Amino acid sequence: MMAVKVGTRLTLVLLLALTPVVTIYTYWSVTRSTRTYINDLKRETRASTRALVPAIENDLRDHEWDQIRDILKRMSRDGTLSALFSSAGTLWLARPAFPHDLTPEPAEFSRSDSQGFVEFERLVAGRRWFCRLVAVNLAGHRMGYLLVAQDWTNIREDLRARSLGSIAAAVLVMALIAAVIPLTVRRYVSNPLSELSRRVTHFSDQDDGDRGPAGDEVELLTEEFRRLDQQLTKAGADLLERHRRELELERRLQHADRLATIGTLASGLAHEIGTPMGVIRARAELLLHSRPAAPKFNDGLGIIINQIDRISRIVRMLLNYTRGREPIRTACDLRRTVEHALSLVETEAAHRNVRLIAALGDQPLTAECDADQLQQVFINLAVNALDAMAAEGGTLRILAEVDDLGRGQFARLTFADTGPGVPPQARARVFDPFFTTKDPGKGTGMGLAVSQSIMRDHGGQISFVSGPEGARFFVTIPLAAPQPPAQPHNGSNVETAR
Repeated sequence: MMAVKVGTRLTLVLLLALTPVVTIYTYWSVTRSTRTYINDLKRETRASTRALVPAIENDLRDHEWDQIRDILKRMSRDGTLSALFSSAGTLWLARPAFPHDLTPEPAEFSRSDSQGFVEFERLVAGRRWFCRLVAVNLAGHRMGYLLVAQDWTNIREDLRARSLGSIAAAVLVMALIAAVIPLTVRRYVSNPLSELSRRVTHFSDQDDGDRGPAGDEVELLTEEFRRLDQQLTKAGADLLERHRRELELERRLQHADRLATIGTLASGLAHEIGTPMGVIRARAELLLHSRPAAPKFNDGLGIIINQIDRISRIVRMLLNYTRGREPIRTACDLRRTVEHALSLVETEAAHRNVRLIAALGDQPLTAECDADQLQQVFINLAVNALDAMAAEGGTLRILAEVDDLGRGQFARLTFADTGPGVPPQARARVFDPFFTTKDPGKGTGMGLAVSQSIMRDHGGQISFVSGPEGARFFVTIPLAAPQPPAQPHNGSNVETAR
């Protein structure tokens, strides 16, 4: 079954709605016009009779029969006839062409006596007449009756012609509407819907074999939107799955970056662990080969226990840094996180003859964050600074400030080293994944990329400036609550030198 286009359907609906309206209006207009025209003719006839009766009464009183005949002659023109009847109802005076069948019935004379006049229509010899019969009195006595008859035969034909003209005009209007509506609908409805259908269909990747039979534009749009909804739902699910995989990959990259950092710190931590192990061995040999006094024996065991605790603390810090887990946002003091990160790199800094100076202020810097992730950022920045100063040593300063950027307070942590700085040709790619200026085997190129991703996830960012005096990396992160300004000072919270 062929589908009806929406333009055709709309045209049919409009025509069905307009046809009764136009028909009723045409009928009302014709009826009203006919009634008005007939009422005008009746008023004309009534006015004529009202004007004639006084004149005829005067002529009857004066016996002016010639005047009466002249009046009847002048009245019998343009389709109007007049006649004078006696009080007995017999024809008194009339023109020769007056048809006798127009003579009123006795009942009509009686009604004229009681009402003063009577109006009626009569069909005579195929012609229709409108008649008005008026009583003529003289000195209070009934003298006769005046009949004025108006030929309405041509009037009926004229009214019929007018009605046909009105009907023809209505039909013409409907024809124009039937012609204009499809053009208008096609231009402003069908064509835009067809274009929208074509564009929506363009987004659908369904095969033509899967499509049902084409309907009108609305049905086609409905079907295509349904297909598009299915495809968008599927694409949304694919994006969620891809996002899940990207998050998993990002976690793995962060963990890999931690392992790479551990590789850098391994030698220093091995030395750090080796020292207490040597002390433990010496004390154990002493206790094994000698019989010290009880106080000395207790002192030796105390030293062994302290050294074991030291080893456990170093290993625990390393394990906590290495262990992967789901991110957890809590309120934490950024100063404690920085200090913990520096405690992991201080041995490596000492081996490389680098002094660590942290001026973090006396006021807490509280932020909603994942402390382990921020610790990874701070360690990456510190290790990069140590690598930059590996040749001759130097100083790494960490400063804390509070800035108001117009959208809340932010903590600003500055990592400033005294190395050679970032080469100009590498500055645009510092945060690119797998880009590194380190020697082969000494870096993966993921540290700064992962760190920037972590900071953006926390609503902050990492930026830097570089010059001959070294590089300065700035870490900004929004604070959880308004903070008093952090006052940098010359004293150092953490300082390591070899």
